[in-house]
Parts: sequence; C-alpha cells; structure tokens
Amino acid sequence: MPSPLRNKKWVWLLTERLVETHKPVYVAGTFKSAYQLALFKLSIASPNIGERAAREQAKGQGLVWIWNTLEFETVEEALWSPLGKAAKLERVEVKRT
Repeated sequence: MPSPLRNKKWVWLLTERLVETHKPVYVAGTFKSAYQLALFKLSIASPNIGERAAREQAKGQGLVWIWNTLEFETVEEALWSPLGKAAKLERVEVKRT
C-alpha cells in the first residue's frame, strides 16, 4: 500500500521544545493532524491560538508556536522559562531523491 505522504509537496513537522531543547516529534501530512498531535503530545488544554487562526498564520510565516495559556501567558515565557514548554509547527518541503 502506497504511503499517503507520497504525493505531498509539503508536510508539517511538529517540534517539541522543552526548556532549551528542540526535539522533532512527528511529521504529518495535513495541518489539522499536526495541530491535533501538538495539543495531545504536549497536553495543551488551552492553546494560545485556535486551529483556524494558526492555519492562517502558518500560511504567511510557514511556522506557528503553540503553548498552553493556563501555564504561560506569553510566547517569551513559554520559550524561555525554566519550565518552558511549547510546540512548533513548521511547513517543510518534501525532497525526492
């Protein structure tokens, strides 16, 4: 059975950031699945940005930061706090070799 990602030109890379370490966690074919994985993987109950707004931001910039607003109020706090935790969704081009 062929891979569903076989014909994709772009995929979404979910990177988990804990304190100052970046760890690529998942690759997803659609933005919706990557967003849902980010919420599940990092246990984000109250995301800073909704899915539709995140999709619009990602179209312009190519990446989106998501964090739990119950724990951190700002992106700086989520990224640079000693207990900081955030998810980065990034659009990545698929290279065929």
